[in-house]
Amino acid sequence: MMSAASTVKQHNCGFTLIELLVVIAIIAVLAALLFPIFAKARGSAQKATCISNIKQLLQAAQMYCSDYDRRLVPARIWNPSYGTLGVSWCVLLQPYIKNKEILTCPLDSSPQVARNSTDLPHSYGINYGLTYLTGYGQQHLARSMSGLESVSELIMFFDMKSEVGAMGSSYIAHRLSRVAFRHTDQASFGFLDGHVKPLHANQVDDGKFWIP
Repeated sequence: MMSAASTVKQHNCGFTLIELLVVIAIIAVLAALLFPIFAKARGSAQKATCISNIKQLLQAAQMYCSDYDRRLVPARIWNPSYGTLGVSWCVLLQPYIKNKEILTCPLDSSPQVARNSTDLPHSYGINYGLTYLTGYGQQHLARSMSGLESVSELIMFFDMKSEVGAMGSSYIAHRLSRVAFRHTDQASFGFLDGHVKPLHANQVDDGKFWIP
């Protein structure tokens, strides 16, 4: 037969409603404090991945440049056999990167494909001021590195909006309207000398970064 003392002891082993509410309140406070930290850490990781992607694209573009007499990879090369407006830089750089994943930013949920082109889904754009010159139908539509100065100040690749449906952007025609500032109001910019910087809009709204 269970004694009265044992019964009291068993009842005392549980939590009261006030204790449970206090625990829940503490958990809610901790969650409110930690969630922004986790979100910030995740955002930093996504930005780092994006920067790494663009660095690899710059390295691939440098290898292409070495193979083509110091000519930059064009935004597009026209090829009548494809029956499109041309083959994009995304396809032209594949032999050097051998990885379609680095063409997309982790924050871009719907990577675009350039309209009427032989292309791959991509989140990054190329600077038309360097790679999309007049001479449609020729083998190369891009500048030669031999004639360029201040390559550390010239943008080659950048975060681009997914709804554009293009391969890149012209500073004169589009300015920053095609740039996606999706990393805490910053976009990742890859420069011709191989370095990458996350920058705010007011830091790149200057033609000197786009036009040789």
